[in-house]
Amino acid sequence: MNRRSRKRRSTNPTGTSVLTAPGMPHLLLLVSFCLAGFALLLPVSPEWAMRGGADELGAGLVTATLMGFTVLAQLLVKTVLRRLGWSRTLALGALLLGLPAPVQALSDSLWVVLTTTALRGLGFGIITVCGSTATATLAPAGRQGAAIGLYGLALSVPQMVLTPAAPALAAALPLPVLIACGVLPVLGLPFAPRLGSEVEARTPRLAPEQTAAAGVRANLTVLRRMLLPLVTLLLVTAAGGAVLTFAPQFAGGAAVAATALFLFAATAALARWGCGVLADRFSPRPLTFALLVVGCAGLALIALAVRTGQPPLAVLLTGVVLLGATYGGLQSITLVQALDRAGVANRQTTSVFWNIGYDSGTGLGSLVLGLAAQVATFTAGFTALSAGMALVAIVVAVAGGGGRASHQSTGAAAGTGGGARDTAPPESTHHDDARRSRPSC
Repeated sequence: MNRRSRKRRSTNPTGTSVLTAPGMPHLLLLVSFCLAGFALLLPVSPEWAMRGGADELGAGLVTATLMGFTVLAQLLVKTVLRRLGWSRTLALGALLLGLPAPVQALSDSLWVVLTTTALRGLGFGIITVCGSTATATLAPAGRQGAAIGLYGLALSVPQMVLTPAAPALAAALPLPVLIACGVLPVLGLPFAPRLGSEVEARTPRLAPEQTAAAGVRANLTVLRRMLLPLVTLLLVTAAGGAVLTFAPQFAGGAAVAATALFLFAATAALARWGCGVLADRFSPRPLTFALLVVGCAGLALIALAVRTGQPPLAVLLTGVVLLGATYGGLQSITLVQALDRAGVANRQTTSVFWNIGYDSGTGLGSLVLGLAAQVATFTAGFTALSAGMALVAIVVAVAGGGGRASHQSTGAAAGTGGGARDTAPPESTHHDDARRSRPSC
């Protein structure tokens, strides 16, 4: 690293507030409304399908469909952004996520639930990619980890409140009424124009030849650099998706399920925010390893608890809290690590791959656990997830820090407008352990 790069990295405007940075309040409000609708229906839609006659595999298929179409939308977001611009794309995402909910409330047929869930997945895919890209673009200099942590908190709070409450609400209210409330993302529409204009002001529009020049080779380079964080994310979100989808089935009662989901979401929210701040100060490798060990223990405790129809409350809740810490903390750490490795010039591509990993993991976890419950038991499914997390922890421990994008390249990109390009700069010999030299938040 040359002297100029070192000087630039040592300049950290600690007085700059992430919360009041231009565009950030609009981003946080928009994603909060969108995640409110998403979180409310995540455990309720599978239950609605089961009420219509679907089995555990069908219930798992609902969440898998949501995540599958989310991934499909994420692959197309860059194209949509070029054609519609940021403001219209954000509005489209909120509408697709919110409007199908009242339609789903009209019928508990599995096909109706799957069709409306697919549309909601398209909207969720748009919002997730645009949200993480906008966060990295709007973050004040030197505060990327803190911005990602705050963004994660805005995503997590609706889940912390509504996902645990959903089983109790489903027991107290008619399910069609509760499902219709999934229209909440539409309330975020007023914040899309200002947010879109702030992001576009910091992201010059790409010329067609620049976009074509990026190509498949650049995307593969970015994917290779962020492969280990992506695998880590895939596994931890699979475990989280399994808990979020099937807690009403394995917890042994609505009150226990609500308590478990609340503790899971609350722990995840705090860990996601706190680990985002820590990621600005410390190397992600030891943080990742420690969280994987904690998550492995949490899954083992859940597997132990759900062997019977009435799980031991202390064992189950301890396992859920441990897994929640891993689930939330690794979301922030893997995103910071992926952005750092890929470089500023590749923010959109990195965001797409990261969100695909997140949502693929959530859908895969629900599908695998649903299959395990049908073929064997919930205990078998959670035991397999625990073993997989232990294996990834070993890989993280022995794999080293991995390469990072050249700071000179990222600095040049920042000078042209903060990561508008999607080309892969040359790799550097610097490692993630260099993060220790960063000033604190």
